[in-house]
Amino acid sequence: MAWRMLVANGLILAGISWMCVVGAQHEARAVLPASSSASGDVTELEAEVGLGATTASVAKLATAYLDRDQPGLASAVIERAPEEVRQRPEIAQLHARALFGRGHARQALAVARSVNATCDASGAGRIGCPPWLVAKATHQVAFLEEVVAAGIDDPYADPDATVAAYERSTREVRLVAVR
Repeated sequence: MAWRMLVANGLILAGISWMCVVGAQHEARAVLPASSSASGDVTELEAEVGLGATTASVAKLATAYLDRDQPGLASAVIERAPEEVRQRPEIAQLHARALFGRGHARQALAVARSVNATCDASGAGRIGCPPWLVAKATHQVAFLEEVVAAGIDDPYADPDATVAAYERSTREVRLVAVR
């Protein structure tokens, strides 16, 4: 019985040694791809915006930049877009995201509030806002108000306070009337 344990331990040690030798010969690979393929190829999106900046093309490119943690490029694309494209609530919402990512929380709040106002006024027959945009803008305003109230300008300077502001913005307060 003892010799079986000795053989089993020898096989295990041989397997570990083999894995160390073979494993050291290969380079480590990334688990996830370097860039997100969900937002498309950035060069194709840049070419599309270069040929003609439409609301859809600017939104795709700005989203791709924001997904890659490049809010400065997203802001540049939005700020160089034609006026009628920049006025769209979808683009303004992305602009608020980019401004916040660049560390301009107060400006982002002003832009997010303008998106909310545009969507509120859209019931009167102006620009129509889809329900997802109304919900996103409402949550964005609540979050940015908490960030500004906490005195946070740059979310990267104090990530703990930013997370706390996010948690405060998502709380739902329910009031119950008691006689």
